[in-house]
Amino acid sequence: MCFSVQVDKDLKKLAKRFNATPSVQAFTNFNAIQKLENERGAEYLKAELGLKRKPRSKVFKDADEEGRVFPGYWTNVIVIENNKRVIKPMRYRVRPAHSIEEIPSKYNVFNSRVDALEKRQTWQSIFMKNHGLFPFLKFYEWVERKGKKTLVNFTPDEVDIMWAPAIFDTWKSNDGHITFDSFALLTDDPPKEVEEAGHDRCPIFIKEESIDNWLDPKDLNKKDIYQILGKQETVYFSHQIA
Repeated sequence: MCFSVQVDKDLKKLAKRFNATPSVQAFTNFNAIQKLENERGAEYLKAELGLKRKPRSKVFKDADEEGRVFPGYWTNVIVIENNKRVIKPMRYRVRPAHSIEEIPSKYNVFNSRVDALEKRQTWQSIFMKNHGLFPFLKFYEWVERKGKKTLVNFTPDEVDIMWAPAIFDTWKSNDGHITFDSFALLTDDPPKEVEEAGHDRCPIFIKEESIDNWLDPKDLNKKDIYQILGKQETVYFSHQIA
């Protein structure tokens, strides 16, 4: 799995790099639910989000000062809307549409194995329908070193940024005041250098020329999509202890 990532928080830079336009409506909505959280507090969120207990920290939080994003944080994801690339804030952990309660944290719904896209119920309804692209700079994993868990970061050499295909869903609260998108990035077997560093998964890094086909799969079949996911950018991942 991908424990956490580091992103570039410069929205203008991201928009230019991927020829994408930030969605004013989506960012306005995110600011509104952040304001709602501040005004109504933890009890309201517990009831509306179907949480087991009152949240002890902010629920609608984005990347920290260093750009670190953990499961449950909001970050920028690229989608296709009206045949154009659009940037929208999404939560890095899927909340299925129509779910009454939040999925317990013990379940990984922030990464999807490519071989589970048609097997796991959470992914079945959004695969081939709701596709996104998640840009980031590096990813972090826990690996075992000398019998101890050690946090390691992996960075692709000689590229300014990497991106992973994502699938997302849209959830709305009972009172209709809270609506948000949430996503999972796709992972596959790791390249040799990541495996040798001690981890058995890696985010998929699709070819840049395949981005639009991934984002808008309506004219493609599953075989086409799996071919896109199987043809990745040729990079080497350097790593170091975080």
